[in-house]
Amino acid sequence: MKKTGLTFISVLVAFFILAVGVIYLFRVYPVIDKLSRRSKGYIITSQIADKLFTLIEEVYGSPDGPPVPSFISGVDEKNPLYSYYVSIEEEKEGLYRVEVEITGKEEGRSESTYFTGSFRKR
Repeated sequence: MKKTGLTFISVLVAFFILAVGVIYLFRVYPVIDKLSRRSKGYIITSQIADKLFTLIEEVYGSPDGPPVPSFISGVDEKNPLYSYYVSIEEEKEGLYRVEVEITGKEEGRSESTYFTGSFRKR
């Protein structure tokens, strides 16, 4: 007569494999969480920079618009933990170089991201 079922050793091996998998997940989770937060911050800063470049080109790019300032600074309305500083300098007549620094504060530390671009006064 054959006995079917699991032996004690096969159950121990299964628990060992399960335990190794769970331990691995606990060790990998903080790394994944850190990468997720970093990518979220980069997406937010990219959106803020894109919004700033578009606004600068719309406001100061038209020929009858206001004079181009040398800098603009402020805090983002949607993300108050992110502030920006925009430096604008004229390279050639009607061509301006724009440098944007966006600083985000998260978990007690600040991290800055830099973007550059240009626009032409029409």
